[in-house]
Amino acid sequence: MNKLSKRLEVVASYIKDNSKIIDIGCDHGLLSIYLAKKYNNIKIIASDVNENALSNAINNIKKEHLEDRIETRLGSGLEVVTADEIDTVIIAGMGANTIVGILKYSTDKLINVKNIIIQSNTDLYFLRKNITKLGYYIEDETLVEDANIIYTVIKFSKGKKRYNFKELYLGPKLLKKNNILFNKKCDKEIKNIEMILSRIEKGHLLYKLRLKRNLRILKK
Repeated sequence: MNKLSKRLEVVASYIKDNSKIIDIGCDHGLLSIYLAKKYNNIKIIASDVNENALSNAINNIKKEHLEDRIETRLGSGLEVVTADEIDTVIIAGMGANTIVGILKYSTDKLINVKNIIIQSNTDLYFLRKNITKLGYYIEDETLVEDANIIYTVIKFSKGKKRYNFKELYLGPKLLKKNNILFNKKCDKEIKNIEMILSRIEKGHLLYKLRLKRNLRILKK
């Protein structure tokens, strides 16, 4: 059995026993297997839209003799479940647009969902903005460095809170923690924006203004 990555260990740390989980995009099923071993009363549905990926997950689950603990389903997003089957959604390793699409167009499946655990490294502002619009607030956020990449893991919980642009862009909890990894991530983003600005040709005025605004926030 392969060891869980640091990234997925952080995702797992946000899960509690007695939860009813769907692990969307389960890939090889490593996270689902880890959770099934850690908790005795957890219910897990591991799903993937890719048949080969799900097949690998099924084989790994069988190797660990966890067929009676983890149910596998082939399909896209929340289409594979009914609302009463889940109270926790995990989506790790997907882009923000895909994640928001999965949640936004299946709101009927979120009726009983108390927690949504997300790990995505694309457009976190867009991700935070849209998931909070669905009636969830940001309970916690963690940065983790794995293989020289800084990953962001966010726990959304049922409820409402208002956030300003800076909080949605950088993360309200990450701003408060303000640790070494947060500063390292900001430094990388500053360099990335400066590089983009240096390469943009004439025009694209609105895009330039947005980048410069983000740059000012990061430097502060």
